[in-house]
Amino acid sequence: MKPEISKAFYKSLFDNLIDGLAYCQMIFDAQKHPVDFVYLEVNKNFEKLTGLSNVIGKRVSEKIPGIFKSNPELFEIYGRVSLTGNSERFETYVGPLSRWFFVSVYSPRNKFFVAIFQDITSRKKVEKDLEDARVAARNVLEDLSGEKAKVETASAKEEAVLMSIGDGLLATDEEGHITLINTAAEKMLGRTMGEVLGKVFFEVIPVEGEKGESIPVERRPMSMALISRTTTSTTTTGGYAYCYVRKDKTKFPVAITVTPVILSGKLIGTIEVFRDITREKEIDKAKGEFVSLASHQLRTPTTAISWYSEMLLAGEIGDLNEKQKEYLQEINHGNRRMIDIVNTLLSVSRMELGTFTVQQESVDIVAIAEDVLKELQIQIDEKELEVEKDYGSGISPIESDQKLIRMIFQNLLSNAISYTSRKGKIYLEIKKMAQCVHFRVKDNGCGIPQSVQSEIYTKFFRADNVRVLKPDGIGLGLYITKSIVEALGGTIEFKSKEGEGTIFSVNIPSRGVVKGKT
Repeated sequence: MKPEISKAFYKSLFDNLIDGLAYCQMIFDAQKHPVDFVYLEVNKNFEKLTGLSNVIGKRVSEKIPGIFKSNPELFEIYGRVSLTGNSERFETYVGPLSRWFFVSVYSPRNKFFVAIFQDITSRKKVEKDLEDARVAARNVLEDLSGEKAKVETASAKEEAVLMSIGDGLLATDEEGHITLINTAAEKMLGRTMGEVLGKVFFEVIPVEGEKGESIPVERRPMSMALISRTTTSTTTTGGYAYCYVRKDKTKFPVAITVTPVILSGKLIGTIEVFRDITREKEIDKAKGEFVSLASHQLRTPTTAISWYSEMLLAGEIGDLNEKQKEYLQEINHGNRRMIDIVNTLLSVSRMELGTFTVQQESVDIVAIAEDVLKELQIQIDEKELEVEKDYGSGISPIESDQKLIRMIFQNLLSNAISYTSRKGKIYLEIKKMAQCVHFRVKDNGCGIPQSVQSEIYTKFFRADNVRVLKPDGIGLGLYITKSIVEALGGTIEFKSKEGEGTIFSVNIPSRGVVKGKT
């Protein structure tokens, strides 16, 4: 015999359900359309889950205004269940309550229903967030796919451009391993990408000087760019040229520009662009030969003009009046200027043609400096310049070329005189070092603008501020001076500030260099 279960027990179960529960009567219109319902009984969690209180005996339209308009499906489902007795389950969002519910509804008798429901607002929010995240992720993936396609297209175009340009192009990592070589570079070097990719640039592409001498790794533009983190370039014509050696051991002169690649302050590699300048060197050589030939031919008439004008000025064919002397002196001065230019051009052409030789002998460098100062004394006096000399002790003769040492002093001292203002000061220092003789020429003249200091040894270059002071210069003095110093195995450097003057420092080896062509 089953024990009798009290009404209080059922009431306790009813009230302690975790879900909300409402027992309601459905109200229909004359056409049996559900239009409202009345709360007959609710459990304790009803108020907690809906936020509604005091609902017993009240219509839902009264407790939740606008419910019929916002949730017509509730009335349809509740009405259908209360008439058919078929249970249903569904999810719905009740706008006026701003909550989502999962509802199970059944009918204990005709036109009545029981709704058991759960508040699933939090779950729905999570589901919405997940859906939003999925949509966002899908959009991001679509965007990434689009960007990837664009990047791949751009990369393909860039690679096509790099591979098709006429100049040779190489890319390396921060340690000098080759990561890219274009078609032009492959053809010029006689090496394929497969042969050089991943290998150290210095090991697979030999570099030599024009005379076949090996270029130390530290002097190669690639090394200098990696170390200094600045763009490094070589000259195209004139002066010293680098040569790349092909796979078949032939070589060709190149103009090189190496640019470091820096990302977020970190060096990640280099890009080198180079081109074959064989044609330019041939043209430069032809120009040099022409200048040399023309200069040689000019020496004969200029020498004759100098000789005859000096004879006339000396009165060997009779006395001249003052006007005649004035004209002859101008002719003689202009002719000497022409001789200086011809000699300068000859020196340049010899350097570039490789016929410039060093004749070593015992050279008293102090005596040469004094002799050059004596030659320039007239210009020094005209500008009332102060010349301060500082000759160190124990400066013995060195093994070098006397004529070339004289040209160094002539160029540096004449420049100091030309570009120093009247009553300015020139300082000449000569002292003995361990393996060389060091001398400095310092002035307090117009100085060299910072923006052009990198070009100061270039042929025919003259800064704008010196053109005003000496308009008849041709811009070859420092080019020749540097070439001579290097031919003698020495070094030259300068410091200058515009408006404050310039210091040129030269070191010449005491024991000379190997005889022969430079």
